[in-house]
Amino acid sequence: MILSITSALSLFVLIALSTVVFFTSKKFKMPYTVLLVLVGLLLVPIVNLPYFQKIFGFLDDMVLTPELLFYIFLPVLIFESGFNMKIRKMLDSAWAISALAVVALVVSVVVIATLLYFILPLIGIHIPFIIALLFGAIISPTDPVAVLSVFKECGVPRRLAMIFEGESLLNDGTAMALFLVLLSVAVGGFHGTETVLYGVLDFMVMIVMGVVIGLVMAAMVSKALRFTKKNEFVTVTLLLISAHLVFITTELINHSGLFHVSSIIATTVAALFLGNYSRSILAPKVDEYLGKLIEHMAFVVNSLVFLMAGLLFASSGVDFGELWLPIVITVLIVATARVIAVYAVTGPLNLLKLEKAIPKSWEKLLAWGSLRGALSIIIVLLIPEDFMVADWAFAYPPRDFLLALTIGCILATLFIKAPMIVPLMRRYNITMYDPLKEAHEADLGVYYLLTERAQLLSYKTKGFLTPELFAKTCRLVDEKLETAEQKRADLVDQYGADIFDQSLHLAMVHVEKMALKRLFINDEVSERTYRKIYSKLSLQQEKIEEAQHNTIDPKAYTDRKDIFDRMVSFVQSPFDESRNSTTPFQRMEYYRAQMVMARKAVQTIERMQTEYSYPVFLKQSYERVAERYRQYRDRSSAKLEQLVAEHQEELAPYLSKLADRTLSASGARGISYLHERGLVDEELEHQIIHEFSPGKNSNKA
Repeated sequence: MILSITSALSLFVLIALSTVVFFTSKKFKMPYTVLLVLVGLLLVPIVNLPYFQKIFGFLDDMVLTPELLFYIFLPVLIFESGFNMKIRKMLDSAWAISALAVVALVVSVVVIATLLYFILPLIGIHIPFIIALLFGAIISPTDPVAVLSVFKECGVPRRLAMIFEGESLLNDGTAMALFLVLLSVAVGGFHGTETVLYGVLDFMVMIVMGVVIGLVMAAMVSKALRFTKKNEFVTVTLLLISAHLVFITTELINHSGLFHVSSIIATTVAALFLGNYSRSILAPKVDEYLGKLIEHMAFVVNSLVFLMAGLLFASSGVDFGELWLPIVITVLIVATARVIAVYAVTGPLNLLKLEKAIPKSWEKLLAWGSLRGALSIIIVLLIPEDFMVADWAFAYPPRDFLLALTIGCILATLFIKAPMIVPLMRRYNITMYDPLKEAHEADLGVYYLLTERAQLLSYKTKGFLTPELFAKTCRLVDEKLETAEQKRADLVDQYGADIFDQSLHLAMVHVEKMALKRLFINDEVSERTYRKIYSKLSLQQEKIEEAQHNTIDPKAYTDRKDIFDRMVSFVQSPFDESRNSTTPFQRMEYYRAQMVMARKAVQTIERMQTEYSYPVFLKQSYERVAERYRQYRDRSSAKLEQLVAEHQEELAPYLSKLADRTLSASGARGISYLHERGLVDEELEHQIIHEFSPGKNSNKA
């Protein structure tokens, strides 16, 4: 696409329009992507009206080109999905996700191609089998955007949402690799066994090398992040460009002709690595900012893809009047193939019991809720306009035929399947009710309401509220407080008081994680110690979420799910002789961090419990969990004191450094206070730290 003043204006008008569509979809509770495509479809005929053509005719200048989609938009969408995907949660359903992403996709491609090849001739349309296979690869990858937006509104079990999202994330790379192999066969011709063997080998190389290159490049970015973790601008910039760096680098390798690499798989693996391994070392402020920025970028890109997809469909020039019957047949075939592919995978998985079974109601939703979207659009537009195969007997080229079928299937899934997801969920009673989440919300809701009531009293004392308005508002707060208390009573009746032990323990782990991250950002613990404790907390959090909080092993800090940590450790172990030994410095870091985290957790809930005359947490739950953490704190403190006594001279330099870092952290809290109240800007912050930090002065001395 050549950027002109009108195409630039078109771009920003479409972005503005997408925000209006988003607002409208939320107000009327419609799937956002469905509404975007609908608006895109209507834009073309509206804009082409005589009066509107003069004003909005420039919208036609912004078109979906293969280069724009492939090199700019696609890496953003892949990175956002992979970066936010929790690998530990994926591994809980690893067999289901991988089988659906690979096996089910291949089954879908074969079934679609076979049925098209034998059914379309019945209505007088004979197509080469390779074209049918190409279409199968184009339309088989699923798009979770519309489905997940519905899930967020209605609520579904987290594992089911993870299976949908995980399948879509992984089958993108599989589908693209398979499509490129099939396209090369279509261009080069079929030569029997040699072509099959070469195609299988090429497919495997693309996947394996994609994984390897994705890991290598992600490790390089991760290494750079260690040096930039305190500079949020550099850190965020590195992470934002990492997706495009990985994607375009792999494409350059493909263009070199050495071997073929799946750029989608490489980018997916890199995003998973950076999101699950490197993200944990980011400062909380940077992590929050980055998460929102990536989510916003993906929102803009997704909006443009689906909106311009509607424009593309409406202005494609494809004669839908001539092709309506094959399109309808193809839609039915694709839906049938999805059902076959899902049950071909879930049936054996449930029989083999390799992981927790997939309920029958989930199987039905997986078979129905397989919407198609952005990737199918991107893939079909990658076909060259002059692409031709032998035995093609139609006036229009194969690309236009495949585009028409793809458009028909995408529209069918968006306008027929998507609206039916909610009724299906209701029919099969697929809902998410998480008692732990409800208990956690009730506890924190009580604290929120007590704080509101205290603030109202403060306003009344200062004369900001009249006694009548104060009494009226307090009644509303008290009614909400009674609702929260009733909710807690209902949860205790149904699940027992243990659910609130579980909730409070989860809150403590969250406080510990934040305290640990602050220690790491302030250089009070090394990355090795930080990762060890962080993994330990992640294990504990999973135990709590699975209602196994009373079986937590305080010594356990790793398991099979820490795949990236174990991978990095395996690679580093030959070059780091100290990895299998623990020095007094490392032990001190560990014990001190454990003590600080437990102390911070106890202080937090003690303050919440005693801040108001009304207790926030259930008394017995509070006493049990607080006592457990006091024991953690005391044990770590005793071990720390013993270690310092035994290695006082050896630890003296470290203790001195630690004192400087602690002093620096105290100063940072002061700066943060000034910043929150608008007394300093960023430039003045750095100047004050540089000039007045005790650590800086001591260094000068």
